[in-house]
Amino acid sequence: MWWRTFIIALACLLTGAHFLRYDNLLLTLGCALLPLLCFGPKPALRLLQLALLSMLILVWGISTFDYVQLRMAAGVPWMRLLLIMGAVMTYMSLALWASFGLDNLRPQEAND
Repeated sequence: MWWRTFIIALACLLTGAHFLRYDNLLLTLGCALLPLLCFGPKPALRLLQLALLSMLILVWGISTFDYVQLRMAAGVPWMRLLLIMGAVMTYMSLALWASFGLDNLRPQEAND
C-alpha cells in the first residue's frame, strides 16, 4: 500500500509544482494536501480519484496541447516536449490506477 500512496503523492506534488510555476499558491497547497485523502474514508478516496482524473485531463492534457501549439507556431522543435508531457500524463494515469488499488485494501463496510 505504501508504494501506491507514494506514486499518488508524487503525482500530486508534480502538479503542485506546475501550479507553483505560475505563482498559484492556493492550487499548489491543494495539490500538496491532496494525498492525505488516501487515508480517509471511501468518499474521500473517490474525491481523490476525481481530482487525479481532472488533473490529468484539465491540467496536463490542455497544457500539452497549448505548449506544443506554441512551439509549432514559433517554428521550434516540439517532439521532445510532446514526449516529456506524454510521460507526465502516463505517470498521472499510473497514479490514477494506483488509487483504484487503494479501494481494494479497505475493509468491506457492513450493509445493515
